[in-house]
Amino acid sequence: MVINKRHFFETILCIVLAACSKKQDTGDKIAPVITITSPSNNQHFTAGQTINTTASATDNDKVTELHIHVTDKTTGALLRDIHSYPGQSSGTVEDSFVAEPGIFYTVLIIAKDPAQNLATAKVEVSAN
Repeated sequence: MVINKRHFFETILCIVLAACSKKQDTGDKIAPVITITSPSNNQHFTAGQTINTTASATDNDKVTELHIHVTDKTTGALLRDIHSYPGQSSGTVEDSFVAEPGIFYTVLIIAKDPAQNLATAKVEVSAN
C-alpha cells in the first residue's frame, strides 16, 4: 500500500488543530459569589472624605480574578481600576479614594473563576 506523505501530514495536522481549538469544558457552571462590605449602596459622602471599598468573593473552585472598577456615573469615565488575583477559594480586594464634590460613583466588583464564570455586583455612592 502506498501512502501519500502530503495527505498523511495534512490529515495529522487537521486532527491536531481540531483537538487544540476546542475549549475544554470543565463542567463548572457556578460563578463566584461577591460580597461588598463597603461602601453601602446609596451612601453619601462629603467632598474630601475617603471612600473605602472592600469586597470579597468565594467560589466552589478558585477566585482567579477580583476587580474594582469605579466610574463616574454621569460621564461613564473609568476613574479607578484595581485588580487582585487570589488563586484560592476566596479573596478580598480593597481600595480607597477621596470623594470629589458633585460626583455620583458606581463601584463595580467583578470576579472570575478558572472556568471563566463571571460574577458582578455594584453599589452607587455620591459626594457633595
